Amino acid sequence: MLSSRQVANASAIKPLVDVGNVRIQRLRDRIAAVFLGRRRLRSQAGLIASLNEVADAVSSAIVVEEVLECIVERAKSISDTDKAVLVLTDDHGSTLDMETLVVRGRRSQHPQEWWQERLEALGDEVFLSHQVAVEYHPEHRAWLLASPVRVKDHPIGLICAINGDDRRFSEMQVDFLAILSAFAASAIENARLAEQGRYVLLASERDRIAHEMHDGVIQSLFSISLGLELCKKLVFRDPGMVATRLDDLQGNVNVAMSELRRLVYDLRPMKLNELGLAGAIEYWIREVTLSRETKGALVVEGPLPRLSAATEACLYRVAKESVSNVIKHSRASRFEVRLIGSEESMRLVIKDDGCGFAAADVINRDGPGLGLKSMRERVNHEGGTLSVESSPFAGTTITVELLLGGS
Repeated sequence: MLSSRQVANASAIKPLVDVGNVRIQRLRDRIAAVFLGRRRLRSQAGLIASLNEVADAVSSAIVVEEVLECIVERAKSISDTDKAVLVLTDDHGSTLDMETLVVRGRRSQHPQEWWQERLEALGDEVFLSHQVAVEYHPEHRAWLLASPVRVKDHPIGLICAINGDDRRFSEMQVDFLAILSAFAASAIENARLAEQGRYVLLASERDRIAHEMHDGVIQSLFSISLGLELCKKLVFRDPGMVATRLDDLQGNVNVAMSELRRLVYDLRPMKLNELGLAGAIEYWIREVTLSRETKGALVVEGPLPRLSAATEACLYRVAKESVSNVIKHSRASRFEVRLIGSEESMRLVIKDDGCGFAAADVINRDGPGLGLKSMRERVNHEGGTLSVESSPFAGTTITVELLLGGS
């Protein structure tokens, strides 16, 4: 048996043990909170890095299909799901259009038949709740996640992920796919607007070509055709008149050929449709200086004004031709292309530190050369001016200025 003193000592020790246990537990809680906080910070940093990676990849895509494929590929690789899916709604409501379905993942894993049927039913529920839905399907031994893609209150699609039953979606995966859905909405809408803009430009270009063909080349060809018919009738009766007439027709043919060359030259380059004026010039600089010692840069000053398709094509072609001349002939180490915009004017300046040339000797040269004469004619056609400053061993500066008349 315990003595009274031992009992008293035991009674005194027990509260101390309880207090110690409480303190230990509190310490454990604090340590756990610190580690949890650090893990959340790492998760947030990883999420931000992942979204930046998606943004970089999407920014290089130029059509809706490429944007969709990019989003799905990144969603699968970054969230580490078995299968990632993106499907858009139709143009008139919230019904999913399975023709737009984009899938990444092994075809043999999680057959499409069951989850596609479930998505068609799940779409309305997710669009109404505005929340990410996570379901377990024991019959298919799989987890299904669906996140709405919305622009304001209008649903435009669904991002989904599928995992096996041993890989339940983590909190970070759910967060990432929810945030990616919001990002995807903006990316898809931007791509759609860009496509619509390209369609408008193509339609405008088609109408312009049809109008100019009708007013110029077609009428010239019709006149030539009538002249040839007349020559056929007079070839035996008046050979001299036929010879004179054929000389005139040859001149008409040359004019028609020049007009056709101008129409081809005026065709809006595809890179302008894809990237805009500044983007197309920057792309050309990057392409033409690749693996070369000559380095170039684009500098944009001020907000660029809204330009017609013909004016943009003119500036782009002048910039492209000038940069090509720098690479081929100038022996420059560096060059710079500047776009300087204002409400009243648009300026394009191409400056290099190369060997230069005697501008007065070549500015009016016809034929191949540096193409300065054709560039000046093109700029004059748009109502602008082109000036060249160059001398041997002093570099070259080409300046194009277009007055916009406050438009």
